Amino acid sequence: MWGSSLRWALLIAFLCLSLSCSARYAETRDPNTVVLGWIADPDGFNPLTAINTSAGTEIDELIYGRLIDIGPDLLPRFSTSFAKSARIDRDGRRYILELQRNGRWTDGAPVTSDDVVFSIKAEVNPSVIESNASDFTLMRSVRALDRWSVEINLSRPSPPFLANALGETFVLPAHILRKYNPASSEEAQFLNTDSDFSQHPITDGPFRIKRHVRDSYLVLEPNPTFWGRKPSLSQVAFRVYPQQDSLYAAVDAGEVDVTGIPPNLWRVHTRLRGDHRTVTWPWNVAFVLLPNFHDSSEPFLRERAVRQAMLLSVNRDFITHGIMSGQADILSGPIPSFSPYYNPHVPRYPYDPARAARLLDAAGWHLHGNVREKNGVALRIVLKTGGATDAVASNIAELIQANFRAVGIECELENEELATFFSDLHNSRFALALRGVILLPYPDDYRTYASTQTRANGGYNLGFYSNPELDRALIASRSAASSVASREALNRYQVIAATDLPALFLYSNRLGAVIPSNLFGYELNPTTHSAMPTGVQFWRLGPSSATRR
Repeated sequence: MWGSSLRWALLIAFLCLSLSCSARYAETRDPNTVVLGWIADPDGFNPLTAINTSAGTEIDELIYGRLIDIGPDLLPRFSTSFAKSARIDRDGRRYILELQRNGRWTDGAPVTSDDVVFSIKAEVNPSVIESNASDFTLMRSVRALDRWSVEINLSRPSPPFLANALGETFVLPAHILRKYNPASSEEAQFLNTDSDFSQHPITDGPFRIKRHVRDSYLVLEPNPTFWGRKPSLSQVAFRVYPQQDSLYAAVDAGEVDVTGIPPNLWRVHTRLRGDHRTVTWPWNVAFVLLPNFHDSSEPFLRERAVRQAMLLSVNRDFITHGIMSGQADILSGPIPSFSPYYNPHVPRYPYDPARAARLLDAAGWHLHGNVREKNGVALRIVLKTGGATDAVASNIAELIQANFRAVGIECELENEELATFFSDLHNSRFALALRGVILLPYPDDYRTYASTQTRANGGYNLGFYSNPELDRALIASRSAASSVASREALNRYQVIAATDLPALFLYSNRLGAVIPSNLFGYELNPTTHSAMPTGVQFWRLGPSSATRR
């Protein structure tokens, strides 16, 4: 009797699982739907509070309007921005933004200058979880001139301000989210704990959320109240998979149309079945080993010689050509070599374990067995990564571990799921972290490495790095009176950073993605947050030469 009941229970469980999978498959495989694959579901849809993976940022860009949209050429694109124009006067210190006049929120309320002013003030509130206050440090005031125009005043000119600060700003609904003064701690507390809006947002972008099944799939549909060009696709769906490599199998099985190709699979991407093609483009990103200078368990990270020796010990040629299949370039500082702002006159760190050993010896770190010690302290480090989800990160971490050990640095790996990794990174719960830093269109690492820009002040100096000389160069670059002076300071910053190493700059890479052969209208943007073509609102499907499965 017990055996019969167990068989029935197992059968019912199997049927429930099958029906669940079938419903998931059916809802994301409408013939007019493009299905994208990702490996981490967003934890919310409020850009001010959700500690998002790249997937969450991609969704935010589809359901909210950017105040200033940045095109693939890294320049402001006003035809797709909620601010349809920007006038700059008073020697670069005053901005007048003229707004689109026919925007509406998905609850029917108009999108106005009041929403823009609220969004900026909330974004610069340092107590908000995802504050971007550091991008607005030169802003002295923001106000609505009328229903459709906004005035912003700066204390000094700032060449990066338009693209970086305003280009990072999503317009959010003041009539829903403003409960207190947007600059107050009370408003920050409300925003940080408002799970209702974060999970069921009122939005103003080209798409709106149709259905979201947490950790399974998300379906977007065109937003009929969007002010701009309406999307051509009837739906866009995102499916969640457990690991990067499983996305490749999902494309091959016909479950996913568009996804990034991890570099470890680039050599075999032509073996995919189905009617696909691949695209590749440079990514404006720096992959680094980020030290935590406040971590008391690894005080040696504060020694420049140790950081330089670490970088010299890493075989970055093997990373870029072996692990990354040639889809990456070695970084010689904080800015990739393809950038028009790159300074070629920076110190370089070729793979040289013998030189790394000499540096460590000179700094007093001598071998005791297989591990170096100084004053009773061993050179032991814990390297944290998102390698439990990302196979590429795991492979790179294992190489770094072996390279470190070869010069007497003991390295323990802590590979986490991406959501956990980003949370630990955001809260500085790491000693050394392998991470990617998506660079701003106009290079400005102020919020990433300036000494004042910790999370407590709304910045992203997650490693608590401090160097007054580097601070001065960053401030001079972002507040210069001319583009020439800004560029001179930016060149100086790159030399200082490549010498002192606020992070160990490893590589930048090209992105690769697989798309249906009949997909058109996509954009390849160097500032995208993951290996996905952008401009989804412009995507369209043409006739296909193969039957879609």
